[in-house]
Amino acid sequence: MQMDGAEMLGLVAGFIGAFAFAPQAIKILRTRDAADVSALTYVMVLSGAVLWAGYGVLREAPSIILWNVVAASLAALVLTLKLRKPRAA
Repeated sequence: MQMDGAEMLGLVAGFIGAFAFAPQAIKILRTRDAADVSALTYVMVLSGAVLWAGYGVLREAPSIILWNVVAASLAALVLTLKLRKPRAA
């Protein structure tokens, strides 16, 4: 794979965009509270990331594929934490 300036820019931008969801996921894991998180927002983010990853596959664009898989994974984690039923104490 040849790394040109555009691909490098895509890798940096994708890293920032994908990991924008990490603080929310970490907070939910620490507090075990996702009550204030919008499930619809994360369904939309997950859907968009999966579609963008598919676009990246069709365009053979590694930066689009990589970071959208990461973003989809983090969005799926947050959504799973939001939708899971609390354990009985």
